Amino acid sequence: MNVDEIKCPHCGQWSNWTSKIEETCPHCGEHLDPGRFHYAEEQKVIYARNRKDGFMVIKGDDDPIIKILKEIVNWVRWTTFYGISVIYIVIAVMVILYGLVMI
Repeated sequence: MNVDEIKCPHCGQWSNWTSKIEETCPHCGEHLDPGRFHYAEEQKVIYARNRKDGFMVIKGDDDPIIKILKEIVNWVRWTTFYGISVIYIVIAVMVILYGLVMI
Protein backbone atom coordinates (compact mmCIF):
# COMPACT_ATOMS: atom_id res chain seq x y z
CA MET A 1 0.00 0.00 0.00
CA ASN A 2 1.40 3.38 -1.04
CA VAL A 3 1.14 6.00 1.70
CA ASP A 4 1.68 9.67 0.87
CA GLU A 5 1.22 12.84 2.84
CA ILE A 6 -1.39 15.45 2.08
CA LYS A 7 -2.13 18.77 3.67
CA CYS A 8 -5.71 18.97 4.90
CA PRO A 9 -7.57 21.76 3.07
CA HIS A 10 -9.61 22.50 6.21
CA CYS A 11 -7.19 22.55 9.14
CA GLY A 12 -3.84 22.79 7.32
CA GLN A 13 -2.27 19.80 9.14
CA TRP A 14 -0.25 17.18 7.24
CA SER A 15 -1.77 13.68 7.27
CA ASN A 16 -0.97 10.26 5.86
CA TRP A 17 -3.03 9.57 2.75
CA THR A 18 -3.58 6.37 0.76
CA SER A 19 -5.50 8.13 -2.07
CA LYS A 20 -8.86 6.72 -1.02
CA ILE A 21 -11.81 8.96 -1.81
CA GLU A 22 -13.53 8.61 1.56
CA GLU A 23 -10.37 9.15 3.64
CA THR A 24 -10.72 11.81 6.37
CA CYS A 25 -8.27 13.95 8.28
CA PRO A 26 -7.35 12.48 11.67
CA HIS A 27 -7.11 15.99 13.15
CA CYS A 28 -10.40 17.62 12.08
CA GLY A 29 -12.40 14.72 10.59
CA GLU A 30 -13.03 16.44 7.22
CA HIS A 31 -12.37 14.77 3.87
CA LEU A 32 -8.80 15.11 2.62
CA ASP A 33 -9.91 15.47 -1.01
CA PRO A 34 -13.40 17.02 -0.86
CA GLY A 35 -13.61 17.62 -4.63
CA ARG A 36 -13.15 13.94 -5.47
CA PHE A 37 -15.47 12.92 -2.63
CA HIS A 38 -18.31 15.21 -3.81
CA TYR A 39 -17.80 14.09 -7.42
CA ALA A 40 -18.03 10.42 -6.38
CA GLU A 41 -21.20 11.14 -4.38
CA GLU A 42 -22.76 12.94 -7.37
CA GLN A 43 -21.90 9.98 -9.61
CA LYS A 44 -23.61 7.62 -7.16
CA VAL A 45 -26.76 9.80 -7.21
CA ILE A 46 -26.73 10.01 -11.03
CA TYR A 47 -26.25 6.25 -11.31
CA ALA A 48 -29.12 5.58 -8.90
CA ARG A 49 -31.39 8.00 -10.79
CA ASN A 50 -30.52 6.45 -14.15
CA ARG A 51 -31.08 3.00 -12.74
CA LYS A 52 -34.50 4.00 -11.46
CA ASP A 53 -35.71 6.16 -14.36
CA GLY A 54 -33.94 4.69 -17.36
CA PHE A 55 -34.92 1.76 -19.53
CA MET A 56 -31.28 1.10 -20.33
CA VAL A 57 -29.03 1.52 -17.30
CA ILE A 58 -26.02 3.74 -18.02
CA LYS A 59 -22.98 2.50 -16.10
CA GLY A 60 -19.89 4.53 -15.39
CA ASP A 61 -17.61 2.00 -17.08
CA ASP A 62 -19.58 1.87 -20.36
CA ASP A 63 -17.85 2.97 -23.55
CA PRO A 64 -18.79 6.49 -24.72
CA ILE A 65 -20.58 5.11 -27.80
CA ILE A 66 -22.60 2.70 -25.64
CA LYS A 67 -23.51 5.56 -23.27
CA ILE A 68 -24.73 7.66 -26.22
CA LEU A 69 -26.78 4.75 -27.60
CA LYS A 70 -28.33 4.07 -24.19
CA GLU A 71 -29.16 7.78 -23.82
CA ILE A 72 -30.86 7.72 -27.23
CA VAL A 73 -32.88 4.61 -26.31
CA ASN A 74 -33.94 6.19 -23.01
CA TRP A 75 -34.83 9.45 -24.78
CA VAL A 76 -36.93 7.60 -27.41
CA ARG A 77 -38.70 5.65 -24.67
CA TRP A 78 -39.68 8.73 -22.69
CA THR A 79 -40.54 10.74 -25.82
CA THR A 80 -42.84 7.95 -26.99
CA PHE A 81 -44.48 7.73 -23.56
CA TYR A 82 -45.15 11.47 -23.34
CA GLY A 83 -46.16 11.69 -27.01
CA ILE A 84 -48.81 9.00 -26.61
CA SER A 85 -50.00 10.68 -23.40
CA VAL A 86 -50.45 13.97 -25.27
CA ILE A 87 -52.41 12.21 -28.03
CA TYR A 88 -54.78 10.69 -25.46
CA ILE A 89 -55.26 14.07 -23.78
CA VAL A 90 -56.01 15.74 -27.14
CA ILE A 91 -58.54 13.01 -27.98
CA ALA A 92 -60.20 13.39 -24.56
CA VAL A 93 -60.44 17.18 -25.00
CA MET A 94 -61.93 16.72 -28.49
CA VAL A 95 -64.53 14.27 -27.17
CA ILE A 96 -65.46 16.69 -24.37
CA LEU A 97 -65.73 19.64 -26.76
CA TYR A 98 -67.76 17.60 -29.23
CA GLY A 99 -70.09 16.58 -26.39
CA LEU A 100 -70.53 20.21 -25.32
CA VAL A 101 -71.29 21.31 -28.91
CA MET A 102 -73.90 18.57 -29.33
CA ILE A 103 -75.82 19.62 -26.18
